[in-house]
Amino acid sequence: MIVSQKIESYSIQIVSNYTGGGGYQMGFVYLYGENLKYLGYLGIIKNGQSLPQNRQDARGVLHIYYHETELQSILDTLRNETFVSLEFNPSSKWASISTSKEHAGNGELAA
Repeated sequence: MIVSQKIESYSIQIVSNYTGGGGYQMGFVYLYGENLKYLGYLGIIKNGQSLPQNRQDARGVLHIYYHETELQSILDTLRNETFVSLEFNPSSKWASISTSKEHAGNGELAA
């Protein structure tokens, strides 16, 4: 069964010389749901390094990993979309950041 949580807010931490994540972790995007409930984090790993396996701990907190090249699109999505959710499949360890359905050409400028 896929776990889906609406992201209400987030914070960012960029780290230097962090030994976690195999020594290749360069930052975190911490995710919060309704009433500032902590949902988990997106661990940002340096390009070219293997990503740790996504997981959900015993408290239900998600630990999801992306390469640094994905950070800009993740932040753009969190900043610009009205509804963003985090999905996770505990059996396959697959995760995604998703938006709601929106009408095409909703007054947005082309990239």
